Amino acid sequence: MSTNTRPPLKTRLQATSSLLLITLLGCLSGCTVTGEVPNSERNQFVTMFYATVADVTPIRFESYAEEAAAVGAVEGALYNFGDDDMLFSALFGAVFSGIAVSIMEGDLNGLEVGLQAVDGDYVVVTTEQDDIEVGDCVSVRVGGEVQLYHVHPDYCNQAF
Repeated sequence: MSTNTRPPLKTRLQATSSLLLITLLGCLSGCTVTGEVPNSERNQFVTMFYATVADVTPIRFESYAEEAAAVGAVEGALYNFGDDDMLFSALFGAVFSGIAVSIMEGDLNGLEVGLQAVDGDYVVVTTEQDDIEVGDCVSVRVGGEVQLYHVHPDYCNQAF
């Protein structure tokens, strides 16, 4: 004698979605530890130099939330194809996928920063940092990613 004790599909889908959302939100609040070197810098040549910020231009990074919503809608509709819940599943898939990707992408605002290095070179970098202003003296670390750190202006007034 076999009895089906599994909860209904809609309940399982809601529970799974809630668990994924809680995991994503929890990861955003504490997945990275400060001071860690990004994986993209493994076995990489890292350059460091001092520079004065010459230009700052606000930019916006591209987002994939719209594409994720479209794929989520199709997946949700196909999951319940032919059922009465097909429209609900498509809407739920679109909203959940779009929100999940938006959360993972984070803030899409950034800066294109023109840097006048102390050795005379002029370089342009893009960054997610929002505290960079024209005239700042920064230490620039270029590996897999670019990181800018504010330093005392004396570092930019002389070549090291």
